[in-house]
Amino acid sequence: MGVRVLSNFLGRGDGADPAAPTEYRPARADEVQPGLALILGSGQAPAGNEQVLDFLQFASAREINVNDLWVVVPARGRPIWGVLPIVNPGHTALLFAPPRRPADCDVAPLIDAVCEHLARREVYLAQSLLDPADTAGRAMLAAMGFREMAELLYLQSTAPRALAQQELPDSFWWQTYSPQTHPLFAEAILDSYQQSLDCPGLNGLRDIEDVLAGHKASGEFNPRFWFVLMERDMPRGVLLLSRVPRTDAAELVYLGLAPATRGRGLSDLMVRQALWAVREMTLSRLTLAVDSHNAPAIRLYYRHGLQRIGSKVALMRDLRTDVNAECRVPDAE
Repeated sequence: MGVRVLSNFLGRGDGADPAAPTEYRPARADEVQPGLALILGSGQAPAGNEQVLDFLQFASAREINVNDLWVVVPARGRPIWGVLPIVNPGHTALLFAPPRRPADCDVAPLIDAVCEHLARREVYLAQSLLDPADTAGRAMLAAMGFREMAELLYLQSTAPRALAQQELPDSFWWQTYSPQTHPLFAEAILDSYQQSLDCPGLNGLRDIEDVLAGHKASGEFNPRFWFVLMERDMPRGVLLLSRVPRTDAAELVYLGLAPATRGRGLSDLMVRQALWAVREMTLSRLTLAVDSHNAPAIRLYYRHGLQRIGSKVALMRDLRTDVNAECRVPDAE
């Protein structure tokens, strides 16, 4: 996949008809880079060429199709806002948009058009991540059928340089991932969802196969660092890690324990296993996201030295529901 590099693209004028109506549509080829500059910008100003080109390289490596970009184009003829839907395995998509919306233009029709387009591509769930202080954005998305799932706290720590793999209690052992153990991982994840405080609003929204596909697509998947904690022949917990591309960090994609196993100190053992795995990957940092209402998990991670580095509010719209079947704008294709 490639996008033609346009020099000095932010300063272009195109002589648009000032009487033309505002358009909500897929970006043309010459609008992709200026649209990405808006999305990658600070909210005060668009991103520079270097930052855009760096993102294009990242997108190519991660097979993100930047030509999926949609834009708002008013009468003056150049994009003023946009949405890049990043479609992931598991029938989900993340809507990547500028941090601020234009004061003189309603961007909701563009989000609606993107959601309708994604629904036709058999995307079931559309997700958006907003700054917790963006109350106007949260209210706008709520009015469009997005439901707040959680405030996600982003944590990270440096893994200890010397950390041996943890000794397990008698009758416990680690099972790593393979096609043969795939059903075991599905069972362990489903068991861990019971009475879980980690984004409980997601329960029942996704098929377990979609969940596993999404987890595999989170970073660089390596089956050596997907673990099920077994007690004799029973799965008791699951720990999934992946490398964050182009960084020295591993992401703790998911950690969960079956209800019968909680309260036995095994969660501490699993975090130590995660920190050990970071060094086995020859990386130095561990990152994760946790539901701000999941107090036991937050205490667990803080106990092992992880520190908060930011937060986002996760909102989800189910594109399969009848309430979202009709969008407010005509088909933009």
